[in-house]
Amino acid sequence: MRTTRPCLFGAEFPAGRATLLLNLGSPDSPSVPDVRDYLRTFLMDRRIIGISYPLRYFLVHHLVVPRRAPKSAAHYRTIWDADAQNFPLISHSASIAQQLSELRREPVAVGMRYGHPGTGEALEALAALPDIEEVVIIPLYPHYARSSYETAVAFALEEIRRLGLRPMRLRLQAPFYGETAYRTALADSVREYLTEPFDRLIISMHGIPLSHIPKACREHNGHSAHCADRRTWHERHGEEDCYRLQCEETRRYLAEDLGLEPERVELVYQSRLGFHDWLQPYMARRVKEFAREGAKRILVVCPGFVCDCLETIQEIDDQGRADFLEAGGKSFTYIPCLNSSTAFVTALSTLLDKTIAEPSALLSAENQRKYKY
Repeated sequence: MRTTRPCLFGAEFPAGRATLLLNLGSPDSPSVPDVRDYLRTFLMDRRIIGISYPLRYFLVHHLVVPRRAPKSAAHYRTIWDADAQNFPLISHSASIAQQLSELRREPVAVGMRYGHPGTGEALEALAALPDIEEVVIIPLYPHYARSSYETAVAFALEEIRRLGLRPMRLRLQAPFYGETAYRTALADSVREYLTEPFDRLIISMHGIPLSHIPKACREHNGHSAHCADRRTWHERHGEEDCYRLQCEETRRYLAEDLGLEPERVELVYQSRLGFHDWLQPYMARRVKEFAREGAKRILVVCPGFVCDCLETIQEIDDQGRADFLEAGGKSFTYIPCLNSSTAFVTALSTLLDKTIAEPSALLSAENQRKYKY
């Protein structure tokens, strides 16, 4: 029987506006059947695997998931909170929603793109509040990618249509990687780890296939500033949502905000799936090379993830640490995500105020076409 995961906080506040937080999700438990169901839902999303439905179905149901589910379940067991019967991403997302609701005295719902509490559950809970006239949608992704931010928004809009919910004005929080409030919270969370000697700060971002970014941005794969050096090109061609650009700018911002020399801050990409080209350099490869290059003491931060999850705890803090130490490294320090810290919740509230005041944040019918599912 599935554990109930609350999706609505602050329903008692008589407000005309509410917030919907969107996040990725986690399996219902670390059991193989639950992990198998989660992987099927996740990988069948055409914004994750962009091939024809019949081929995607065969690949996911008959090749990938049967092989990956048992191994993934074993990994999920390492981050399962048996007392809370939950995963960190779900617990932190709920805590963010609860704190944000209390801070703003407004209802806040949280919905997962895959798993529970579902996006549809969250939307139905908000629509059932009679005073709510406007909902601000905040994807908990600092950067834009079709496999994270875009699919979360598209799914939320599709759920509104599918469920036939009553009309409510919708506003959408843009990717916030460059917003001062977020940059300050991120830099402050890293700064406290700079008091001990270190050789390099590693920024590990979730990788995506090269095919997910503009053609002109696929060149010089592995160069850490190819798109950031061409910011004006992106603006001129309407490609400011290029994921590579946003990741490279995060590297530059973090170095600037921490007062670090650029050469001490390296950008890498993790979580590659399949054998085709993804954004480089690959963390799995670089982590074995740092020590022989003289970087024997490294700090690792994953600013593309708001909440700690399998990819940060198991892939980076566990496997990445082991690979680094085995390759001759001396000190590996993983810096946790912002999670449900007061600093991050306060930053979200600041972002909300800005989005509410921004006319372009209104999701008109024309704007919604971009997210057609």
